[in-house]
Amino acid sequence: MKKKIQLLAGLILISSCVLAQNTQPQDSAQIQSQDSAQIQPQDTIWKVNGALGLKFNQVALTNWAAGGQNSLAMNAIFDFKANYKKDRWKWDNLIHLGYGLSKQGEDPLNKTDDQILVTSNLGYELKGAWFATFDVNFRTQFTDGYNLPNDSVVVSTFMAPGYLVAGLGIGYKPSDDLVLMFNPLSNKTTFVFDDALSAQGAYGVDTLSNVKATFGAFLSFYFKKEIVKNVTFNTLYTMYGEYDDLAAWDVNWDIILDFKINEFLAANLTTNFIYDQDVKIPVDTTGDGVKDGFGARGQFRQALGIGLTAKFNSNKVR
Repeated sequence: MKKKIQLLAGLILISSCVLAQNTQPQDSAQIQSQDSAQIQPQDTIWKVNGALGLKFNQVALTNWAAGGQNSLAMNAIFDFKANYKKDRWKWDNLIHLGYGLSKQGEDPLNKTDDQILVTSNLGYELKGAWFATFDVNFRTQFTDGYNLPNDSVVVSTFMAPGYLVAGLGIGYKPSDDLVLMFNPLSNKTTFVFDDALSAQGAYGVDTLSNVKATFGAFLSFYFKKEIVKNVTFNTLYTMYGEYDDLAAWDVNWDIILDFKINEFLAANLTTNFIYDQDVKIPVDTTGDGVKDGFGARGQFRQALGIGLTAKFNSNKVR
């Protein structure tokens, strides 16, 4: 519990620093704007941008006749992109971090979000927007997860599971806002660096094993577009299929709708869909309403929030 609070506090501290850096005097901001205007696209090597958002929700009740419970929820999100382009080479990097906590009444703190996503893609231009690529995709989480209401048995933690997919293939990138990649030569490694979970063979690893490696094909699609003024649609869709069983594909699909209110206030709607044949969910196998078995199922998460946001960008030239 202490680690969760420290982690969220750390993300809040980072955001306060970013917000402070964005509140510059007018003259300085004008000078920076003029400098940026002089940078030509053909001279740009690095394009760096990112955003950090903090969202809060709080309800306090005293002698409230209609009933209810006090509640508190906090969520921090950090996104960072660094894209390199020179001659026929490109290198795109993305980091997404998310962490959220909620507390209702006398219940203990519970996680509402816990994500670490890192992607990196190295490409060599073949013709036009087509590239030969080497792609790396990594996912895990920060802290322990529990199958609530049981808060004593850990079902996930940092690097349990952790997923690393690396592969060679071909990519299509007509702009920074549209990227399609297909890697027919890919390796997916699942990590379960928790002895109790590995002893159960959790997340598809062999019993008492910490690592599972498979060979297959990987497909990813990224798209970003401002659909109306101040409303931006973002999506990242990935699929991985083992060549031993191409009938079953692992899927991760993230969608984010960003609503800009002003320079420092924003709202967003996020959805996350996961299907992994190695992740077994408690299920009712007999139809009697009792969960008496385990099976692969689609996992879905949706969140809507409003709060502070800080964005930054920078271009580095030759």
